[in-house]
Amino acid sequence: MTNIQTVRLENFQSHFDTFVEFTEGLNVIVGQSDSGKTAILRGIRWALYNQPRGTDFIRVGADFVRVTVSFHNGTSIVRERTNSKNRYTIQRESQEDLVLEGFGIHVPDEVLEAHGMGHLRIDHDNELMIHLSQQLDGPFLLEQTNSVRAKTLGRISGAHFLDMAIRDVTKDVSQLNQRLKQEQLAIEKLQEELIPYSSLNEMQEQLDQTDNQIQQIKQLEERKNRLQLLKLQKERLDAEEEETKKRKRLVSDVDVWSTKVEHLQAIRSRYMVFDQKQKQYQEMNKAIVMCQKWLEKTQHAQVATKKLEFTAELVTLRAKLKSLLSKQETIQQAFKQEEQRMQRSSFVDSIHVITLEKIAEKQQKYQQLKRMKEQINAYIEQRRKVSEFTSRLSQVDETMQRQELITDAYKKVTRLQAIQSQLKEFDQRLKEGKRFIQLQLEEQEKAESKWQKRLLAEGTCPTCGQSICIHENEKE
Repeated sequence: MTNIQTVRLENFQSHFDTFVEFTEGLNVIVGQSDSGKTAILRGIRWALYNQPRGTDFIRVGADFVRVTVSFHNGTSIVRERTNSKNRYTIQRESQEDLVLEGFGIHVPDEVLEAHGMGHLRIDHDNELMIHLSQQLDGPFLLEQTNSVRAKTLGRISGAHFLDMAIRDVTKDVSQLNQRLKQEQLAIEKLQEELIPYSSLNEMQEQLDQTDNQIQQIKQLEERKNRLQLLKLQKERLDAEEEETKKRKRLVSDVDVWSTKVEHLQAIRSRYMVFDQKQKQYQEMNKAIVMCQKWLEKTQHAQVATKKLEFTAELVTLRAKLKSLLSKQETIQQAFKQEEQRMQRSSFVDSIHVITLEKIAEKQQKYQQLKRMKEQINAYIEQRRKVSEFTSRLSQVDETMQRQELITDAYKKVTRLQAIQSQLKEFDQRLKEGKRFIQLQLEEQEKAESKWQKRLLAEGTCPTCGQSICIHENEKE
């Protein structure tokens, strides 16, 4: 704050253009009544604090009003008003003028900072102008109430800081106690809400066990299906193996049968020779009979000699015929043996000695048997491949086991994802619970505010019966 050096009033009430210079110390303005002494104070007050408001203080017949207050530090505050202008101008040495407009009913902060004579604020509703008083104001503080005087003295002495500290601490303690009660109630409520979920871990364990059992059952079911498929394949392979064995048994003596067929063909050729010899024998018998008849008719010696020679030839032929007959018996026995052997075979018809012409058909069957042998060799090769495939089944089992491990891992990942989604759901429910608690706290604060307003409207405390100060509660 600095002292006022000069004051200039232009068209302010009764002053047309008045210039007043003050000295250090006490300055007294004297004069007759209604000569403008109080107008000087009003002009200073209007320049420093923008009071009084309105335009009633403009001199009659003038179109503007201006008050200039200069201070010892070289600062000048010009307050002027016309029909079109309403502004402050702050003038400082070696600086440009600062023009302030559009401030309304308030005093700009720059003006208060320039003169440094602000009001002393007592509380929210009361403030005192300690540097300048009006004409009819009483002695300092004597016209104020006891509470205002006490607050003013406390403000001047600095005791209001202690009151503010005590008031703030009391307010904080009350708020903390209320918040503590609210938090305890919220904790109790949350604990009650968490009671139904107390067995959640056990249920989760049971659920995990159930999932494991289900997975085991599925694995066993899959293994059962695979075993059934392998069983069907094994049965089919066993049936094919049995059929192959049967066919192999049928053609096991193919080489022997081929030899026997060749032997039968040789016997057939010998039998044909024997048949020719037998026909010759019959012809010879007929010739002998004829010769005997001719011998009976002829009794000549030469004829007898010739007959004798012819008889010798017949004897020779008879010996040959006997040997052929013995050979025929041998051949017939061989035929019987071969017939018995052919009857024991399942695919060759019985061969009768008389039906040797069917040997050609048997030869065709022999060709069929050779083809069947080739098929059997193919079946044997297929059986070898089946054995190799069976030996590879162990590797397939290892691959299937690895696939089962991969499937189990995938199922575990799926189960973990489900658990993660459940945890997200639980987090969401917790967030909703927190939002619900926040809403309850806000409603509680609204109820407390409403109750406080009601108590303030009542004016008395329902517990102790004392009066409640409205200003103090608003400050708190």
